[in-house]
Amino acid sequence: MILNYCIAVAVLALSFAGTVYISGGMLLHYLDLPSLLIMVFFPVVYQLLLFGSAAVKSAFTAGFRKDTTPEQAEKARLFFWSYSRTLWITAMVTVLIAVIAMLINLEDRTALGPNFALALISLLYAGLLHLAVVLPNLVFLRKRLIESNTEI
Repeated sequence: MILNYCIAVAVLALSFAGTVYISGGMLLHYLDLPSLLIMVFFPVVYQLLLFGSAAVKSAFTAGFRKDTTPEQAEKARLFFWSYSRTLWITAMVTVLIAVIAMLINLEDRTALGPNFALALISLLYAGLLHLAVVLPNLVFLRKRLIESNTEI
């Protein structure tokens, strides 16, 4: 299952890189360190505060372990449901901050482009994190729950 996960993430990364290359862009244009830190750091810290470090670790490993109980799988699903919502809400707050900054600086044309890019890149990061982290874990957890229900 870990191999499938690694292959899926590799396909996602190659698809993204290929799309950027075909569109004539450079991967460095899609790297914004402040946005990346916001989109990775804040949701993880928020989840750590809500669930605690032991529950977060358990959630990230539950889908890959064969000995996961249905109760552990449900707790992990709750974690990833919450993590998904936190990712997208963080992205939307970042978009709103960038749009407000654009509206404040309408007369400064040089500030419009970077703020617009910040708004879009945050949504891109949220989508990529959702595809690479949240969805695979939710699928693996659902499979564990189905397997545990058929064994009963």
